[in-house]
Amino acid sequence: MKTLYDVKIGETVKITGFDPDTPKAVFIRFALFEGQTIRCIAKPGPIVIKEKFQTIAVGKEFSKKIHVSKGKMI
Repeated sequence: MKTLYDVKIGETVKITGFDPDTPKAVFIRFALFEGQTIRCIAKPGPIVIKEKFQTIAVGKEFSKKIHVSKGKMI
């Protein structure tokens, strides 16, 4: 299963799920939801993602808990 950590710069993906051992409230604090389309705009270090007008920096270990699949351009 592909995670946000595996995404390349410029790639657009759709969030398909989260690590079941991590409470969903943790992801909601970052405004991350299943079905959301995001684009990776910077790596390495924190993975910087963009969703419409919002930009979020996600830590390396946290990015491994976000499951993604190929998404449409945003």
